[in-house]
Amino acid sequence: MRNESWANYIKEKRKLKKLTRRQLAILTKVDPSYLTLIERDGYVPRRDKVLGFASVLDIDPGEMLLMAGYAPYIDSSSENNDAFINSKLFNQELFSIVKFLSELDAKEQLRALEVVRTCLSAVGFNLPV
Repeated sequence: MRNESWANYIKEKRKLKKLTRRQLAILTKVDPSYLTLIERDGYVPRRDKVLGFASVLDIDPGEMLLMAGYAPYIDSSSENNDAFINSKLFNQELFSIVKFLSELDAKEQLRALEVVRTCLSAVGFNLPV
């Protein structure tokens, strides 16, 4: 499946770190041609590879997983969840997500809504229809 947003996201994050494709490939232990597939064709690798990119690029793993189209890990047993939800960081993240979604066209917004519904239902939440 081609994911152009993912391709652009990885390329942008790599360039912000001032890394060449080859350098990022070496750091993430993937073949340079594999990274080309990701950046040029929007190929989405397995979850573990996505997390490897997050680590090397110093990106929040949850953000990286969402950009790749995966549901992020949520630790429902964590006592830190309530503190995070009430934090300024959560509000900033939520605002940036809403801003991003508002800039999508109608078709992309519907697709994003389906992804959000799928992610939330996977962790036991259901959005009203």
